[in-house]
Amino acid sequence: MNKLVFDIGATNTKFALMSTEGKILEREKVPTVYHSVDEYFDNMVKIVSKYRHQADEIAISTNGRMYTDGDTYRAYTRKLLQGINLKKEMEFRTGLPVTVLNDGFAAALGEWWKGAGKGTKNLLVIVLGSGLGCGLILNGELYQGSKLNAAMLFGMINAYGGSQYELAGISTAFYLLLYQLSAMKQIPMEQMTGERFFEFAAEGDPLALQMLQQYCQCIALIVYNSAMLLDLDSIVITGGLSEQGIILDMVNRKLLELPKKIMEGEEVAVMLEMASVDTGDFQIQVKKGELALDANLYGALYYLLRKE
Repeated sequence: MNKLVFDIGATNTKFALMSTEGKILEREKVPTVYHSVDEYFDNMVKIVSKYRHQADEIAISTNGRMYTDGDTYRAYTRKLLQGINLKKEMEFRTGLPVTVLNDGFAAALGEWWKGAGKGTKNLLVIVLGSGLGCGLILNGELYQGSKLNAAMLFGMINAYGGSQYELAGISTAFYLLLYQLSAMKQIPMEQMTGERFFEFAAEGDPLALQMLQQYCQCIALIVYNSAMLLDLDSIVITGGLSEQGIILDMVNRKLLELPKKIMEGEEVAVMLEMASVDTGDFQIQVKKGELALDANLYGALYYLLRKE
């Protein structure tokens, strides 16, 4: 029977009625409601009621990390949801079986199953939106880690020299770029949308381009270090910002520049005299996801089907 799949985002909750082969039969989206726990769930229960006779199970992709039971919110989501067991609550309120998966993990599974990572064994999927998400496929399986906390790229540290460090999650928080540019341009924050930001960049605005360069440099460093550590088959960038071609182009340009910069310096020259280095090992590229904002839906469905 068909499945009802939710992708709960910070702003909107997308949902789709999907076949077990991954065909999207119907889809809609509604604003995510955070006024209270009951309203949060009522928002989804109304949707389930509409499709109840067409689906026999529910799959959920959600922002926020879980405790090791995989279903109880513990961090990175709204405070009112902390400690809420999403699976039990939805099963109690709908009477249907429910599976829950982190949205970064779901995006990785989706691109691996039906998208740009199809046919690979070792895949990293980076989700670029208002923040940074990620998922990792190793040896053809989703890797979640012992605490369901794997691929937490936004927790990586970027060094800026001396004793100054910054979390990658700060450097890649796109909403902060919007906030900063709105302040610099003295434009009301509600008018500084992502579209407006990229309009400034396309027009060659030096402030927007400088901020975008720094943003893409951070993404490139994350990609580079991950590739060096894991020897991946493929790295895919998906999410809303992946639709902006300038980001993929800029990240790949940074990745092309990195090996040259790494090989500079007297210390490196001394090392290279003593060792034979295959510079091809340092050449890394990312590619665009094929599923865009639907990757989470496909991944959540695949996870449900595999757990049956």
